[in-house]
Amino acid sequence: MSTVAVGAPGATALARPWRRFWARVLDYWLLILPIGFLTGMVMGSVSVAWVLWLQKPFSNLIVNWCLSPLVMLLEGLIYGWLGTTPGKWLLGVQLLTAQGLRPTRSQYLRRQIDVYIFGLGAWLPLVSLLSTLYQYGKVREGEAAGYDQGKFEVRASKLSVVRIVCTALALIGMLMVNGHFRQASQEAHRQYQNGGPWTNRVTGRKVTIPSGWSHHQSQNQDKQDVDMFFHPDAGIYALFARESIPGPFELEDYAAAWVKAASESMHLYVSSEGDTVNGQPALVVLGSVARDKSQKVHATLLKRDGVVWRVVLIGTAGGAPDRAEALQLRQVLFSSVP
Repeated sequence: MSTVAVGAPGATALARPWRRFWARVLDYWLLILPIGFLTGMVMGSVSVAWVLWLQKPFSNLIVNWCLSPLVMLLEGLIYGWLGTTPGKWLLGVQLLTAQGLRPTRSQYLRRQIDVYIFGLGAWLPLVSLLSTLYQYGKVREGEAAGYDQGKFEVRASKLSVVRIVCTALALIGMLMVNGHFRQASQEAHRQYQNGGPWTNRVTGRKVTIPSGWSHHQSQNQDKQDVDMFFHPDAGIYALFARESIPGPFELEDYAAAWVKAASESMHLYVSSEGDTVNGQPALVVLGSVARDKSQKVHATLLKRDGVVWRVVLIGTAGGAPDRAEALQLRQVLFSSVP
């Protein structure tokens, strides 16, 4: 894109600090949410070890920090394509060169690097706070930010009532979404550190999950509800699910059918050694994950009132899945079955 004369009438006043701040915040969150989601999916598809690591407290902060340069790059590409960004457009903020022209894509990208280092302090603790306060002070006094001096001006047009309302709604929505994720992250952190209550949605029984585990609700390929539990430190994850079976079916029949049905994803066999769960006989199924034989599988099947409950423990990188932490969780999960 070539440098062109600016074509945004009304953008004559220097943009105040808070208008610039909220425009940048909106741009950042509009990009970091989908990018973070896609990154998590890619990491999970590459290795189950990444899936477990993502369950650790504050892993999301590390991922966001690593992704922030990519967000700045994509914002620059969007500016080069549209001539503005969603946040700047909504809040009437416009970036101009010192000559009063719209920057080219390369000029904007170079500025993004300066903003990231000198404006945001590379999002490093304390450094980011101090650099932000320093730049805020300069802009509040009507000066250009340090990274813009002699190169760029940030101007703003008067906002219409419609834009004010839209901006307020966008900010409220953003804060609500951010608050939801923050609350979920804090709750997961508390459960990971201290353990916490979990309710079996089928039986209604509440049990206490031991510390070190995080929980997620999901569905398997057969659209059955599955409760997933992750223990990053032990390198184990567990799947807790149920399945109704026909009256004549015995537990041994179900085990054979399940081993066959799961053959594409897991190579399993019914162990000759039985087990007991809460005083009830259970079957143990052993094996490995089909695409990675280093991931060992230890499953326990329990039949109660025409329903088979199963706890599937999976270890990573050759680790044993039936470690003490996993067997303790298994006992707790089965205690939610009357």
